Amino acid sequence: MKTIWVIGRDKKEMIEAQRAINSDGSMRAVCILSNEVLHKAMSHTDEMGVLKDTPSLIILDYDREKDMSEEVLLQIKQHQALAGIPLFFMMENRTEEMDELCYSKGATVVLHKPFSKAEILRIERTAWQHDVTKSYEKMLQKQAGDLLVAKEVQRLNDQLRSRNDLLHQIFGRYFSEQVVDMILEQPQGAAIGGEKREITIMMADLRGFTSMSETLDSDVVTDVLNHFFSVMAEVITEHNGTVIEYLGDAILAVFGAPLVTTEQTEKAIAAAIQMQNQMQRVNEYCESLHYPVLEMGIGIHRGEVFIGNVGSENMMRYNVIGQAVNLCSRIESYSLGGQILISQESIGKVDCQVKVRNLIEISVKGIQKPVPICEVLAISGRYACAVEYTASDILHLIKERIVFNLYLLDGKMITEQMVTANLTYFSRKTAKVLLEDTDGFDIKEYSDVEIFAAKRSGKAVFTNVYAKVMKREDKEVTLSFTHVNKGFQTFAEQCLKNW
Repeated sequence: MKTIWVIGRDKKEMIEAQRAINSDGSMRAVCILSNEVLHKAMSHTDEMGVLKDTPSLIILDYDREKDMSEEVLLQIKQHQALAGIPLFFMMENRTEEMDELCYSKGATVVLHKPFSKAEILRIERTAWQHDVTKSYEKMLQKQAGDLLVAKEVQRLNDQLRSRNDLLHQIFGRYFSEQVVDMILEQPQGAAIGGEKREITIMMADLRGFTSMSETLDSDVVTDVLNHFFSVMAEVITEHNGTVIEYLGDAILAVFGAPLVTTEQTEKAIAAAIQMQNQMQRVNEYCESLHYPVLEMGIGIHRGEVFIGNVGSENMMRYNVIGQAVNLCSRIESYSLGGQILISQESIGKVDCQVKVRNLIEISVKGIQKPVPICEVLAISGRYACAVEYTASDILHLIKERIVFNLYLLDGKMITEQMVTANLTYFSRKTAKVLLEDTDGFDIKEYSDVEIFAAKRSGKAVFTNVYAKVMKREDKEVTLSFTHVNKGFQTFAEQCLKNW
């Protein structure tokens, strides 16, 4: 990610410039609001005098009526580690005379504030060109003793130009995000700083990916996640959502911020449905490269949160904080692959009809009353779409005796409540078991359990597998596996091969 220094004294304007630069995720703007902070940033060097976080481009808010601009220019020009870094000036009232003055003082480009979309693109391209050029400069210096033939130098230069062209094409594909466009065109709709606001939060998480990744090469894990995030982020932005961050194999997104919308929850529901339907596209990609098939669970909740810039004076990040975020995460934790769970409170704030099922109540720490949630199947109105369920894997009858201990979980903690169960039907995703003795064992639908020490003929076949209770009828319980390991996978392959 490219670092852009934005230097000036007007904090509001600096944050607005930071937000515009950070909009596509490929650049990280650092606001520097005083000479002291600039001096501190320039002092973070290694033993060779190289900056530890060298900027790819510097933008100076130039005002000849203020001494800071001249002092900053002097510091930048005297610092050897900043030599060659592109220097952009920005100002509110540009004239031909002022442009000439800026160029005479070392400006590469003069920008008008607030930035237009074309100016953001110019910042990105210049930063890319600087980074790639520096990389190739280092390589050329290292190979200087061997590059005696002019033809080799020309080949590297041609390669550099091709690389720049490719980077520009890739960047152009991701630049035009709808939310960012709306902020640039209507800046009054985006609040500067932080505020409390009622928004709709979405958490989406891949099921079983952590255990799956243990058997995959690191480059495969990276490729799968990058493809997954790319497809899901595209759907979120199409519905005017904002991706706050990627958390391992999960996505945290919000609807209704930074721009206010009267249909934020409808958009979140429609986006979630489209995301589940797009998992087929993700899995087609995975299957084409012989990667494992993936499943995703989604949780949605609407509530009041703090949203805005959080961080230090040198670096801030757009983030969302509050109990509603924690509740959304809790709702998401109850979802299985292919499911969308939403709080009933959020459904009550939707104007169009939403088709749901399986109304249950969950307990959440910090909230005294149980929280009703349900599964989303479809939404009507102008968003009209439905979850396209695919056929689940086939349950096979177990003809031999396989028993295991079933422990109830409280959050992430294993409780002392245990019951012995017999495996009756089994597949890679689900299982049916018969409980032997349920006295004192309060197991309900959507409870989380650990399967410990599953044994066949007295020998353990797998241990430490986690599942969620999907259905209970007296002593018969249907489980859906949420975390498996190599032992379980080996057991499953052997059993399914024999069946």
